[in-house]
Parts: sequence; structure tokens; C-alpha cells
Amino acid sequence: MDGASLIMKKLLTTAAIVAGLAATPALAQAEAAADTAAPEATTAEAPAVAPAKEAAAEAAAPISDAELDQFAIAATKVNEIAQDATLTAEQKQAAMVEAVNGSGLDATKFNEIATKSQSDEALKDRLAEAFARRPAPAASPEAAEASEEQAGG
Repeated sequence: MDGASLIMKKLLTTAAIVAGLAATPALAQAEAAADTAAPEATTAEAPAVAPAKEAAAEAAAPISDAELDQFAIAATKVNEIAQDATLTAEQKQAAMVEAVNGSGLDATKFNEIATKSQSDEALKDRLAEAFARRPAPAASPEAAEASEEQAGG
């Protein structure tokens, strides 16, 4: 496995973890709403079918190159946040959700791309191209200075 594939696999793994984290608050809210619903409100389950059908229709929609570029941006930021040892788990979760939303994707689309890229080779290739289009991260002044020192400058 080459270096780019290894990096992409690591980013996708992190993205999958974030997908689970991003879904947790929504699930908790849905469960809380269900717990507080009146017992006679059991017919409320029927309308839930409509959002499920909408989600399935969205999942069937093709993923654009722009969305893959947004995913690459978000996944890169998410990976940086995951590596930040100064943040608590709660802070990481909030920052990761903010990074995904800040990329222009919603959590559902981010999760869809992360999930599909695990099994769809064509999507995985397109995603690799999206990561390749991303500019290299800017080196910190300290890293640039260390590079110059190693080069004898």
C-alpha cells in the first residue's frame, strides 16, 4: 500500500468515527423526543417513513466532485482535531461537527461519502483525486526553520 493510500485510509477511518460522533446527539434528541411523547402518539411512527424515503433518495443521488472536495477538506480537519491531545473528547466532538458543517457538507452527506467510499472503488478513486487536489498543509514557522537548519542554512 503506497503512502497516499495509507493516508486516505486513515482519513476515512477518522471520518467514519466522526460520522458516528456526529450522529450521536441527533439520536439522543430523537430518543428523548420519543420518550416524552404521549402514549397515544404511536401514530407518530408513520410519518417517520417519509424522512426515511427522502434519505434513501438522497443516498441514491450521485456525489459531485464539489462534494468530494468538501469531504476532503472536512476529513483533513477532522483528522487534525482527532490528533489534538489538548482537547477533551467533548471538545473534539464539537470541533469535528463544526469542521464538517464548515466544509459546506451536512453530517448526513459526510457520513454517506465516508460509508460509500469504504466499498465503492470508483468513489474511492474519485476521493483520492479530491485529496490530491488539496494543497499541501502550510508548514509551521518552526517546521520551516528546522528544515532550513537540517539543510545547513
